[in-house]
Amino acid sequence: MKHIISINDAIFYFQSEKALEILSKQKPMDKGIINRVKATLLRKGVVLEQSDEWDKHLMFTGKEAVTFTDGTMVMHTKVSASGFYEELIHYGQIVNGRAICGDEANNLLMEIEAKRKLIHNRRAYQITDYEIAVLQNVLDKYILQLKNLRKGGI
Repeated sequence: MKHIISINDAIFYFQSEKALEILSKQKPMDKGIINRVKATLLRKGVVLEQSDEWDKHLMFTGKEAVTFTDGTMVMHTKVSASGFYEELIHYGQIVNGRAICGDEANNLLMEIEAKRKLIHNRRAYQITDYEIAVLQNVLDKYILQLKNLRKGGI
């Protein structure tokens, strides 16, 4: 299990394991909302990238979105509602200093927190029942991995 990857000295955090499944079965996030959030983030100096080039990279790595340690976010052009809001949650974790690079237990805790927030706010974020089922499965997996990690196992 990897939650942190270093590519050309750039560190990727919190990569979605649900990407291929959701991207192939769900409608994309509303572009109007994405553009408003992009504009707000840009005013704060934060970049949210979406392009065909990034889509190829994300699909190759099986990801829907990633957040870099500098707060830059990269999302598939057809990112789902859950993928979109999850990256915003992870961005908040990073800027608030709660995400610890290289700490596997911390990464699992951040993933678990994000999944729980998404499930709890499903209506406000307009997350589909299908996405919720996928999120719940991933959440259960992360909880088990954290328990095993704390026991000293894998």
